[in-house]
Amino acid sequence: MKLWLIGLVVALTFGGVVFWTRDSRAATVGSTDEGVYTVVRGELPISLTENGALVAKDSRQVTVETSRGAKIAWLIDAGKEVAEGEVLCRMDPTELQSSIQQSELDITQSDLDLKKAEMELDIQKIENVAGLEKAKVALDKADKEVKRYTEGDGPQEQRKLLIAIKKAQTEFGNQKKILEDSKILLEQNYLKRSDLEKDQIAFESAQVELEGAELDVKMFNEYKHPMALADKQIALSDATRELQSTQKRGESKLLQCQVTVAQYEKRLIQHKERLRKQKEDLEKFTLKAPCAGIVLHGDPKQPWYRESLKVGSEVWEGTVVCTIPDLRVMQVKVQVHEADINKLKPGLKATVTMESYPGEVLGGEVTKIASIANAGNEWGPSSGDAVKKFDVEITIEQREGLKLRPGISAKATIAIDHLSDVVFVPLQSVVVEAGVHTSFVATSDGQSARRVVEVGASNDNFMQITKGVDPGERVLLYNPSLGKQQGAAKPAAASAAGSAAASADSKAPANDATLVPVTTNGVGAGK
Repeated sequence: MKLWLIGLVVALTFGGVVFWTRDSRAATVGSTDEGVYTVVRGELPISLTENGALVAKDSRQVTVETSRGAKIAWLIDAGKEVAEGEVLCRMDPTELQSSIQQSELDITQSDLDLKKAEMELDIQKIENVAGLEKAKVALDKADKEVKRYTEGDGPQEQRKLLIAIKKAQTEFGNQKKILEDSKILLEQNYLKRSDLEKDQIAFESAQVELEGAELDVKMFNEYKHPMALADKQIALSDATRELQSTQKRGESKLLQCQVTVAQYEKRLIQHKERLRKQKEDLEKFTLKAPCAGIVLHGDPKQPWYRESLKVGSEVWEGTVVCTIPDLRVMQVKVQVHEADINKLKPGLKATVTMESYPGEVLGGEVTKIASIANAGNEWGPSSGDAVKKFDVEITIEQREGLKLRPGISAKATIAIDHLSDVVFVPLQSVVVEAGVHTSFVATSDGQSARRVVEVGASNDNFMQITKGVDPGERVLLYNPSLGKQQGAAKPAAASAAGSAAASADSKAPANDATLVPVTTNGVGAGK
């Protein structure tokens, strides 16, 4: 492990030496002999450079809006530029079209059932009216029968019977008188016995007639009249109940018909609503571009799902089939190490370069800094993540005629600060020993003296010295105790922890971050 670290330090030191010996611009502020650098005072720009990729600030997602699943029948190629309204995807409508045909048949059948139920309802209404009229007529007739018998037929029959008794009594009295006279005349021999017998028979007939008339009156008063009156009153009660039953029976049947009609109406509405939704779903089976742009398959935040979006794949409601970035406002999305994130804040200016557009330098501004490290991980940051990084979004100033595409690699240089009239030295000339920043100053006798220094801010090549060395002094670019070939024991650039112990602003850049100084008065050289 120690040999590996020493090798890394040697490589860094050697690279720095080569860099400074071949960079003619550095000579304008500080001279370097072999392994020696002359300390200068000047301007030290502080910046942070990170590699990232272009993304659109805003994107429009094209999702499956139908509630039913379907297979993709056709899908536009990823990366194709489309206009607003252009077809992006078609889903297989075969199953849905069969459902639509069945719904149309259901509607036809439900419509016929409804018309039949409505006719049955109309018939029942007519039957109810007729039944009520018939029951009312029967009730009126029964009521009149009772009145006719109690006020007419009954009393009249009773009077006839009473008159028949009177007639029978009169005839009986007459025949009795005749018989008595005939007996007297027979005794006086004025009448024949045969005539007396005839009168006797007539008398007995009159007596029978009188007894029959009296019996008829008795039967009428005790049996016939009460029974006839009871029959007619029962008929009246039956007619009354029949009217009530007819009315309730008609209401019940009418209600049943109304319920049936309502059921068929509801069923017809349901079938029509289902058909309407199915036709809407059929329209949604064709996905169109909501805006112009370049097509990306799936959701960029879920790249693992992109491979499953192809012809024949099953998709469901809410599935993001395509994403169309809004190319009018583009951003560079980079990840910044936790050691550098506190140096950034929204509003910092930046410059953006892209290999795809050589020579183009675009302006930008930091617009968003993630609050959580490793937020790009859909499962959230893990305690086991060795490297903690924060997403940073830099909005690019759009240039007329320059068409930027999402996914292109880009390098963003964020201007953090610009120090004026400060002393600075190359990173290789500062090492950390036992937590103390140290530089080795070359003496006139060809030797070197260890000097404890206090450091400030740094960029990718230089580190500010606030105390310990002065302009004009020469510092070694290596640790003399290890020799030129072995390099520094622990360069400040390789020990973020040692720098952090001294000062938050003097924290050395992490190995995966690139701090590139902007050339000012000849200071610094970009990578």
